[in-house]
Amino acid sequence: MKYSKRNILKHLLLAFALSSPLLGFTQSYPSKVIKFVVIQGAGSVTDGGARFFGDKIREQTGQTVVVENRPGADGNLAADMVARAAPDGYTVLISGNGTHAANVHLYKSLPFDPLKDFAPVTTFGRVPYILIANPERVKARNLKDFIAYAKANPGKLSYGSNAVAARVAVEQLKLLAGFEAVNIPYKTGSQAMTDLLGGQFDFYVADAATALVQIHAGRVVPLAVTMNQRIPTAPNIPTIAESGFPDYDFYSWVAVWVTKGSPPEATTMLSNLINKAMASDDGRNFLEKRGLLPYPGSPQMLDELQKRETERWGKVIKSAGMGYEL
Repeated sequence: MKYSKRNILKHLLLAFALSSPLLGFTQSYPSKVIKFVVIQGAGSVTDGGARFFGDKIREQTGQTVVVENRPGADGNLAADMVARAAPDGYTVLISGNGTHAANVHLYKSLPFDPLKDFAPVTTFGRVPYILIANPERVKARNLKDFIAYAKANPGKLSYGSNAVAARVAVEQLKLLAGFEAVNIPYKTGSQAMTDLLGGQFDFYVADAATALVQIHAGRVVPLAVTMNQRIPTAPNIPTIAESGFPDYDFYSWVAVWVTKGSPPEATTMLSNLINKAMASDDGRNFLEKRGLLPYPGSPQMLDELQKRETERWGKVIKSAGMGYEL
């Protein structure tokens, strides 16, 4: 029996496709609706990421992804829901270092175990922050002068924080640089930013997307980026690491988990689908517009990251006297 070149190529492509792990998983997972449970409310960066990747998974597999927002208790409500779900890979947690690195050090008890009750899937974004100051209250225009002033005036500076990350970022810098500042807690980032602009406190660590709006408007002074590398959206702002503290490297990350005991093919499939979407032009544009840096990963990478970050965040939280506040 003779085959044309076109038929030979067709059979080779079919053989490759049938041997592809991704296609093999598609036959069994996903076969029904997937639920993304998000730790923050609609309109948040985390919620936007969940909806974007949910749409991309639907495009790639034909299966619907619904998003359920479960904000509250620093993400613990959403995490507990997924921890108790059926271990089939269809209830997915979209969270980050709060529920899976910091909260175990902040809460006397959690209704779930961040390591034992979840199967890691992948990371998908890093959240860089920028240290900003009210220009009327703080005369320094760079980190070196800011720290010099803080040391010369112990206890006179105050800063706002609306989440664990915002406070831990400052507390870590305080420990490394050796200065004091009083924390003023806020429920939301918008409230904190309003009071910073109004002169109610001196400085604030805000996510890059939020900070840059005020920086470009000339309402705040950028002192440094918290990551150990400059960020594409603010290439002229130096990092804390290059400003005299090479060991400083702070950012939040967003990741994906399913209930422990879920089939390994489900976690692998979800990881592949999300990473494929992240690598696309749409994915890169989506993340950049929301101030996120692409953070491709895998189940093993996320597992290692979570363990490493749990230890790192714990050291800072305990050194700052923040442990078991809730």
